Amino acid sequence: MPRGDIRPHLLAAWRRTDAEWARWTDPSPHRVLFIPIAVRSLGDAVKPVRLEVLDWGGTGPAVVLLAGMGGTAHIYDDLAPQLVDKFRIIGITRRGHGASSRAADTTTYTLNPLADDIRTILDSLGIGRASLVGHSIAGAEITRFAARWPGRVEKLVYLDSAHDFDGYDQLMAANPSWPPPVTMRQGSHNDSLNSWRDWGKRDLWGFWSNALEVDRVRTQDADSFATRVLGREAGVHAKEYRAVRAPALALSAWYSTGQLFFHLDPLRDSVKWQQASRWADSALRPFVARGNKRFLDEIPNGRLIQFDSDHYVFIFREERTLVELRNFLGRDTGR
Repeated sequence: MPRGDIRPHLLAAWRRTDAEWARWTDPSPHRVLFIPIAVRSLGDAVKPVRLEVLDWGGTGPAVVLLAGMGGTAHIYDDLAPQLVDKFRIIGITRRGHGASSRAADTTTYTLNPLADDIRTILDSLGIGRASLVGHSIAGAEITRFAARWPGRVEKLVYLDSAHDFDGYDQLMAANPSWPPPVTMRQGSHNDSLNSWRDWGKRDLWGFWSNALEVDRVRTQDADSFATRVLGREAGVHAKEYRAVRAPALALSAWYSTGQLFFHLDPLRDSVKWQQASRWADSALRPFVARGNKRFLDEIPNGRLIQFDSDHYVFIFREERTLVELRNFLGRDTGR
């Protein structure tokens, strides 16, 4: 059985065979758009960039979904359709990721150009104000957008993304049991896809979904420059929480040793298990707690909810996430 919420569509993805995956097509009911962005690059030349935008439709207030590092808007393929009864839902794949264009000038992978991209997409779709939902490093993007254009932001939601990124690389480098060992089968293209999926289910996450299938297996890898530049940018520039005026909700994962290191057996791998437990207690959880405290101290209208989860809170704890999103995004703030 998969870890996390056992919902019918997640269980179906978990049980689907390799042969069934080979015939599978993405069932998420979105319209795929490619919206051009004019980018002034080195030498003042204008280089066109096209961003992949997924439009799930829906009626009501606009909600923009942004993926974490290396991810695409498809990571919300399961969640988004469950919100369209109350909201207009779109997802943006940032430049250098997935099917969106790679930039000739890698300095445009920083927060200001990425925030500009969000504004351009909203303008192109005729959306004046929107709520922004960001997973992981996208928390830095939605904060920067809200700080620069407060009049265009209704609400902010941080999906395990309220923590800071300063020192994150050093933190993960000290992790005694990460990443899990990888055993990949050699062979055809389908063999590679099957092997990647098996690793994700067995050792990396312990769950699977249609969204993960598209986002992590069937999508082109992100530009390595994009991930390095954005990671460094987010580490150097702490989120400008004090400049945010919109109400904000943070859903933060509480990382237990069993959640993080389920690929370890407490008895068979007792030494590694103890090392991993000490690292989680002494390094990881204090790191997350410091960022969460800053979120609560500095953001004027911030609320934080922490619960036992994997980093992908909106997949691992999909039911809880949907409840919190509906309650928060649907609440009248009197603005």
